[in-house]
Amino acid sequence: MSQQTVALPRLHPAQKQIVNNRKRFNVLKCGRRFGKTSLSEKLLIEPALHGFPVAYFAPTYKDLHEVWEAVKNRVKDITERKDEQVKQITLVGGGKIDFWSMEDPDSGRGRKYIRVVMDECEKARKFKDAWQLTIRATLADYRGDAWFLSTPKFGQTYFKELFGNPDKFDNWIAWKFTTYDNPYIPREEIEEARKQTDPLVFACEFMAEDVDLSLRPFAYAFDKTKHVQPITYNPALELCLSFDFNVEPITCVVSQNPEIGTIHTVREYRLDNSDIYELCTRIKADYPNALMLVTGDATGAARSALTRGNLNYYTVIREQLGLGAGQMRQPRINPSHEDSRVLCNSLLSNGTVLIDPSC
Repeated sequence: MSQQTVALPRLHPAQKQIVNNRKRFNVLKCGRRFGKTSLSEKLLIEPALHGFPVAYFAPTYKDLHEVWEAVKNRVKDITERKDEQVKQITLVGGGKIDFWSMEDPDSGRGRKYIRVVMDECEKARKFKDAWQLTIRATLADYRGDAWFLSTPKFGQTYFKELFGNPDKFDNWIAWKFTTYDNPYIPREEIEEARKQTDPLVFACEFMAEDVDLSLRPFAYAFDKTKHVQPITYNPALELCLSFDFNVEPITCVVSQNPEIGTIHTVREYRLDNSDIYELCTRIKADYPNALMLVTGDATGAARSALTRGNLNYYTVIREQLGLGAGQMRQPRINPSHEDSRVLCNSLLSNGTVLIDPSC
C-alpha cells in the first residue's frame, strides 16, 4: 500500500521548518494551537506506512484520546487491525502505532520503535522516569528518533531541562514557536485572548515562555487601589460563604456576585479561641434572612477535633445554618496551589473583583 493512499496533514511553514531540520532527538516548546496534534499525526503515520512500529505517549489515557481518534480516522482505509482497549493500530503492510499513558513509567517496556512522540511533557508528572527508565530503551533496536512536545507550564520541570540544554547531548535540537506562528489561527483572536488573559498566563500558554513565579507574590495581579473599595451588602443577592479550615483561626469570607465576572467580598470572619459553632452563630446573627451558598476548603469534609461527635465541618455548617443539600457547594479535593494561583490572578486581572477594606 503506497503512502499516497493516506491523506497526511498539510504542515504550515513553521511545522515544515521543524520536520526539515529535525535531528534524532527533537524538543518542541510551543504555544497553544500551534499545531502539535497535526504534527504528531504526520510523525506517527509516515514511518508506520513503511511497516515500522511507532508510539505516542501522553500524560494520561484521557490526554491521548484526541490524537488516537485523529490517527485512527486518517488510516482507517489501510487498517488491518484496531484494538480500542489496548490502543494499538496495525496497518496493512505491518506497521504498528501504539498509544501509551506516561502515568505508568513502565508503559511500552519490552517494545521497540523507530519513532516515539511524547506529548504535553510538562503536564506528565512521571515524564522523566518514563523517558529514562523505559522509552529511551525502546529506540535502541532501530536507532529510532524521539520527539518531545509541550506547551510550557509554571515551575521547573525536566522538559525545561531538556529544552534548555540541547547541546549537552549529541544529535539534539530544540525549537520554540508561539501561537502566532500558526497561520491558520486568526491574529485578532489571539489579540482578543491577550486582552482577556492574565499577562503571565498569556506569556506561558500562547507565547511559549517559561514563566518563573517563585519570586512573585501569590496574588501578583492584586492592586490595592483597584481592588479595595467599600462594599455594601445587598440582601437581594445570594451570599457565598467560603470557609478555610487550614488556618488558625478558622476563617470565612463572605462574598456576592452582582453579575457574571464580578465578585464583591463584603466581610471576613476571623474568630480567635473559638470553633465552627460560634462562627456559624455569628453568621446567622449578621445575615438572618440571607440565601446562603457554602463552599471552601475540601479538608472540611474530614472529621475534626473542633466538632462535636463523629462529624465533619460541613455537616455542622449545614445543620447550624439550616441549609439544604443544594446550598452546599464544597469541593471534593482542593485545587493545586499552582492552579489556584493562576485562577486567582486571572480573576484579579480580567474580572471585577472588589474587596471591602475591613477584610
